[in-house]
Amino acid sequence: MTEWGIKINEIDLETIGFALTERSLPVLPETEDNTVKLAGSDGVIDFGSTFGPRVINVTLYCFAQDYHVALAQLAAMMSVHGPQIYVEFHDLPAKRYPVVYSGTLSVQATGSRTINLPLKMNDPWPQSLRDTAVNEYGQGLSYGQGYVYSDYAQFFNAAGTIPVRNEGTLPQSPVIKVSGAFTNLTLSDGSQTIVINATSTASDTWEINCEKYTVKKNGVNAYGSSNGVFFALNPGTTTITVGGAGLAVSLAFVFRYKYLY
Repeated sequence: MTEWGIKINEIDLETIGFALTERSLPVLPETEDNTVKLAGSDGVIDFGSTFGPRVINVTLYCFAQDYHVALAQLAAMMSVHGPQIYVEFHDLPAKRYPVVYSGTLSVQATGSRTINLPLKMNDPWPQSLRDTAVNEYGQGLSYGQGYVYSDYAQFFNAAGTIPVRNEGTLPQSPVIKVSGAFTNLTLSDGSQTIVINATSTASDTWEINCEKYTVKKNGVNAYGSSNGVFFALNPGTTTITVGGAGLAVSLAFVFRYKYLY
């Protein structure tokens, strides 16, 4: 694999006959100003700014012997009816960019093998390639593919704490997976506390999705058993305090790091 190249949904475009020749990747997305103009007053009232989508422009050169077959493969990757598109750049390792095809897949001139590929990140933040889920033997990986001890998961048979690292540069809302026995489980990040007002048995599993604001028990909606609190993990380490009665529970925090750039 060269240091300069591109993958789309884990397929290296060099393997289908395309070389990356140019890339426009803004360091930050454009800002969108939220202001209101009042008649008869000078200036505007400022309600702050937010980031808009991040636009990425990619230029490819097709060196495939069968030019039209290669174009058809590229077009299939860009279909709006297909799965979510994730782009990786060889010189920006360990990150992926969730994009949508936005514009026209155009050839620069008649007979040219240079193709412009317009992409847009509606969610403008790059993500880590892997999430923090524990990978164990038998889960589809081979030796050397990431079998590492994960401190994002821990077993509790009494109240205690677990440090959860967010190595990204943006807050991220985790999926909290809970399995085992407890009564009235509490999870506190020091400023907010998630409470599950229920009794769980050894065979029960719970999923608290802090991004989608859902709580499920054994795959069924159990939002009513919670206090409706969800939290985000700021960059750095957050110490989560675990409490409750009759604890014999496994706890795991699953999320991807997100980055400003």
